Amino acid sequence: MKRYVVILSILLTGSVLFAADRLFPEIPGWKLRVDPMVYSPDNLWEIIDGAAELYLDYDFLDLHLATYTGSPDREVRVELYHHATPENAYGIYTAERMPDYHFIEMGIQGYTGPGILHFFTGNYYIKIVSAGNIDVDEESLITIAGKISSSLNQTVSWPAETGFFPEEGKIYMSDAYIASNFMGYSFFHSAFTATYTANGEFTLFIMHGEAGEAEAMLKKYVGLMKEDKIEQRGDIFIVQDIFNGRIYLSCKADYLVGVMNAGDETVALEYIRKTMDRIAEEGQ
Repeated sequence: MKRYVVILSILLTGSVLFAADRLFPEIPGWKLRVDPMVYSPDNLWEIIDGAAELYLDYDFLDLHLATYTGSPDREVRVELYHHATPENAYGIYTAERMPDYHFIEMGIQGYTGPGILHFFTGNYYIKIVSAGNIDVDEESLITIAGKISSSLNQTVSWPAETGFFPEEGKIYMSDAYIASNFMGYSFFHSAFTATYTANGEFTLFIMHGEAGEAEAMLKKYVGLMKEDKIEQRGDIFIVQDIFNGRIYLSCKADYLVGVMNAGDETVALEYIRKTMDRIAEEGQ
């Protein structure tokens, strides 16, 4: 029996390494070592203890690791975070992205810093870090990132909802994706957001549901509020939310669009209309 267990273990290890080898391409001038350990939602905390919960919120599936060695002092560590959907990979990437980073075209988007290069593409969020005694130059990091991006062969496109946000007044790199419990409500399963400045700063959000789901979410939200906290003007609902302040909402087709923290009602309604118009244009 022990013999069969050993054989099975070898076979499973071999299959994991084979899968990982397909994720990490051989690169001329660099020696590749694939880590046989694959992290799952059950043990991700072992490697990123403090941040594991955030990654799990974005439907993390598995983490593969590898090291590229160019010389005894020049090593590059690669971390491939695999998520269930492209939206979740985008979400975790934007959760860690800062607007003052140096952004590059890599995968869908990436950025560099001293000894690091992070980017996302399809269902993957990739971190590339110089790990030796000598910092690896940015050009080499870009070369490695490009090879990995090509090897992963993901669909290189932004989530469609990011294209619905009006550009006018949008704060640079403020777009994001909240994977669950938006505004603290479980039935608001997820939302794309962006921050704007127009007569004050506010957040514009877009929620996309299956057929009839957006309308159902709106009804459930409005149903939680007292009647004197709700005002309706045509297809716009204005809700005085005790936890989130004044919320403006409108539902069209499968989309729920809203504004929060707006100091100017005219601006809030204008941006909801602009967003709805962009959604309608894409649907034609």
